[in-house]
Amino acid sequence: MVQVEGVNKHFGDLHVLQDIDLTVAKGEVVVVLGPSGSGKSTLCRAINRLETFETGTIKIDGTLLPDEGKELARLRADVGMVFQSFNLFAHKTILENVTLGPIKVRKKKKAEANQKANDLLERVGVAHQAAKYPAQLSGGQQQRVAIARSLAMDPKVMLFDEPTSALDPEMINEVLDVMTELAESGMTMIVVTHEMGFARRAADRVVFMSDGEILEDATPDEFFTNAQSERAKDFLGKILTH
Repeated sequence: MVQVEGVNKHFGDLHVLQDIDLTVAKGEVVVVLGPSGSGKSTLCRAINRLETFETGTIKIDGTLLPDEGKELARLRADVGMVFQSFNLFAHKTILENVTLGPIKVRKKKKAEANQKANDLLERVGVAHQAAKYPAQLSGGQQQRVAIARSLAMDPKVMLFDEPTSALDPEMINEVLDVMTELAESGMTMIVVTHEMGFARRAADRVVFMSDGEILEDATPDEFFTNAQSERAKDFLGKILTH
């Protein structure tokens, strides 16, 4: 579903992505872990061209990611993205936030888009908030709406860029529960996160990045019990003992 081959990116002198190769199969859930500044979010954003890159290729479902234009917009519609900040439109209701893409981009009829949006809001547990505006919801509720909004586009793959890092601790689980249910339903997912419990529970594979490189690519069990690189062992030692 996602093929990243030989991708390199620099920010000035900083080599943030170094010869990245990553393949994610249909229905696979890959969690990307690593210290801050390791290139995790840059990789996530490169997969739908929110970040440009200098060399290498990225394919979504066999189609090469174009640089710009209508083809890129069409391919982007197949790649759902959930950010740290919820990025909802403040002046639109929750229902309008979820139906905007399907109506404008997928050319769905309003009644059909509303029906699907209500079903998705029910699925993520915020159907009763449909008429409210984002500012009237908690952070956890807004992030669940953001997930519903992405799902409304019928994406082939979902990208999550630290979706719980801006949330209060008690709101994190309500978002992770939705993501776990999504993973179990067979959605192809790439998740950048610091949530080790989610990685253990929901991931098919864990990819560990440091200084712009992928150092490990293993099952959660292999990674958490028998990390190979010293950098990963050090990272896990610091995280798992707190």
